[in-house]
Amino acid sequence: MSMEQRLQHAARAGLASGRLPRVQSQCIWGGYGRGDVCSLCGEPIRSHEVEFEVTEAGGSTRPAFKFHITCHEAWQLECALG
Repeated sequence: MSMEQRLQHAARAGLASGRLPRVQSQCIWGGYGRGDVCSLCGEPIRSHEVEFEVTEAGGSTRPAFKFHITCHEAWQLECALG
């Protein structure tokens, strides 16, 4: 199974369980990682990697979701296919 397929499978599982929301990213913050764990793959986002931080619309009290670029792409693709 390719990395892309693994990420898409993880995104489908996260959406099905409710761990990840089924929304299109409206506001994304980007910067270098600080070692936080990716909301999709569970791996740390290191300082040499770009981190996308996504907050839920509507003033949710849930913490922001943080993703590697490729993980964010897989999640958004699965949201669109929904």
